[in-house]
Amino acid sequence: MDTSDPGIQFDPLGVCHHCSQYLRRRSEELPDPEKARQILSALVEEMKQEGKGKDYDCIIGLSGGVDSSYVAYQVANLGLRALGVHLDNAWNSEPAVGNIEKIVNKLGIDLYSHVLPWEEFRGLQRAFFRASVPNCEVPTDHAILAVLFDTAAKHGVRFILSGSNLASEGITLPTAWGRDYRDWTHLKAIHRVFGETPLQKFPRLSLSKLLYRVFVNRIRFVPILNYMPYVKNDAIATLKSELGWAEYGRKHGESIFTRYYQEYYLPVKFGYDKRRLHYSVLINSGQMTRAEALTQLDNPMFSSEELEEVTTFFLKKMMFSREEWQRIMSAPCRSHMDYPTNWCFTMRESGVAQFVRRMATSRKN
Repeated sequence: MDTSDPGIQFDPLGVCHHCSQYLRRRSEELPDPEKARQILSALVEEMKQEGKGKDYDCIIGLSGGVDSSYVAYQVANLGLRALGVHLDNAWNSEPAVGNIEKIVNKLGIDLYSHVLPWEEFRGLQRAFFRASVPNCEVPTDHAILAVLFDTAAKHGVRFILSGSNLASEGITLPTAWGRDYRDWTHLKAIHRVFGETPLQKFPRLSLSKLLYRVFVNRIRFVPILNYMPYVKNDAIATLKSELGWAEYGRKHGESIFTRYYQEYYLPVKFGYDKRRLHYSVLINSGQMTRAEALTQLDNPMFSSEELEEVTTFFLKKMMFSREEWQRIMSAPCRSHMDYPTNWCFTMRESGVAQFVRRMATSRKN
């Protein structure tokens, strides 16, 4: 990480606060191997007991990416009856679609695919770009969370097994780089100013609904990969050999939108290179050296020919003219805090926020 995060802080030894926070989280949230086995065994037994008389023991999100695919593989090995939930936002890459098919067919997992209303969703994505804010993934991430909660509640399932993990995602997105995707107030505010199509069928998760799902339905997110050894390259090798899984070359490369947004929009408009965040986690978890990361950062994210091809596809699908896209890219950068937000999602380190987070993630250790 560097000063592209304006909030970065360094201690007297030159260690930034992202690394120190990661080390603290690792000590608090990652149990030793024996305790991890005990926690996982207890969780599996609890899920099976809760699942008696129901169609499923748990819900898993499926994107076709490494983390969610490996969760599905491990869930099958643990003998859990899972319902795979996929959010189709019309931006899937071909390898991601193929990976999902292989997972559900070879592991015998039922699949529910929720297709977003394209006109509404595209209008919402366009609104975030026109708002000139960095985190244009908020619409997708909010919809994923809402659909997972709704699907779990519909089937009476209390456990959503998440691919989130400290080994590859343990450093929090810098405040300046994004916005909490759970904040429905913020999403509505940007849509109110820049949106074009009324949001009628788009999945939504208000704060009251979120609290209802957590405290009344008692739905929990279980970061199951934290309770087993998880090395990304080893997971990829396993998925390839066992399932015929296809690698797509980069983190979140399963989505055409996410790749273009992360590898063009963010670095060109804002100077935010999310590879720094991703590599920093892998360095802290011992899966990459700093020298290797710096070498990777020197590699261009697109060739000129590939960039033109992806840009043409993106603009056509988003219905942006070249002229409007140029105006968006050259417009002054705005902060998410320039638009209305729900204060509950701003104070993410408050005692109340941490309590809700603990309740929602079934943290046992």
